[in-house]
Amino acid sequence: HDERRGKTSYGDCVHPCNSRKGCEYMANKYDGNRYDTTIKIPYNLPEGVYILQYMSAMSAHKTFYYSCARLQISGGKPSLPCKRTGLAPVAYGCMKGTAVPLSKYQENTKMGDFCFSPNGLGDQDADMRKVPVNPECDQRITCQLSVQYKRCMEEDNKMKDITNAWDPKQVCTGEVKPPPEPTCEDGIKNNGEQMVDCGGPNCEACYEEPTEPIDDRIYSKLDFTQKDWIDGNINLRAVVTIKKEASDWRYTMFFTKPVDIRSHWGCKVITVNEFQTIWTFGPMPWTKKVKPGQKINLGFNGKFEPDGEAPQTVTKSFVEYKPDE
Repeated sequence: HDERRGKTSYGDCVHPCNSRKGCEYMANKYDGNRYDTTIKIPYNLPEGVYILQYMSAMSAHKTFYYSCARLQISGGKPSLPCKRTGLAPVAYGCMKGTAVPLSKYQENTKMGDFCFSPNGLGDQDADMRKVPVNPECDQRITCQLSVQYKRCMEEDNKMKDITNAWDPKQVCTGEVKPPPEPTCEDGIKNNGEQMVDCGGPNCEACYEEPTEPIDDRIYSKLDFTQKDWIDGNINLRAVVTIKKEASDWRYTMFFTKPVDIRSHWGCKVITVNEFQTIWTFGPMPWTKKVKPGQKINLGFNGKFEPDGEAPQTVTKSFVEYKPDE
């Protein structure tokens, strides 16, 4: 959807991914609004010719789109040790659609042993916060090409400032500068955080990880399913098979981003933290006392911000509750 001269012209200025205007640029890796992601050339590549491949899937298209570039690399330092494990990463904030399942992106892939820092591992977006040479470029052309002209003009009145559809630009007010560095107090899930302003390599832990030694568990099996949709709706279900008798219990879910649970069954809300990322539930009167072999069915419906990144349920805890603890 990059509609600048010489790029792919889609012909619709109502961008499906919240188009970024001219005078702005991608300065954090969770911003997936436009195809201007930066990729640092690894420092440990031997001299030679390389192919950089791009793979994506859109809308209801059932196969991948591929694109690639031929690069001549020189001046590398192959002796740098940068061992990486796991599957190749998928783009940050990947938006779910109805096309290729997310798992297919990573199928038969592996992380490359790349050094994005001159001294070690580093991050593949190492230069992202640098102001580009052409921040005034606007990837849209004109509302005249939009299938919804009125909406296009109403949503962004800066469109009228683009006078040349073949070289669309905006007049930047003042100097274009990088946004403030991300912190653990900015109210945004960034900087590698696990949840908003906590977790990850740079911030304090979001919670004390619950420990449930197998011998101490009151359940033998916890089946959990999660379904989420691009419009921000989420459905969660848990079926807990009891193995030890208990007079009361608590079920807790930890999410990577806020989830507003609006309805639930088989339980009641006990506590929820201020970010709506940690929810604890207790039993209904008829499910309070549990016995071996009994199954507890729990269900939840909720909403999350539809910003292209669905919440992940990182931890689930079902424990016996004793009021004196």
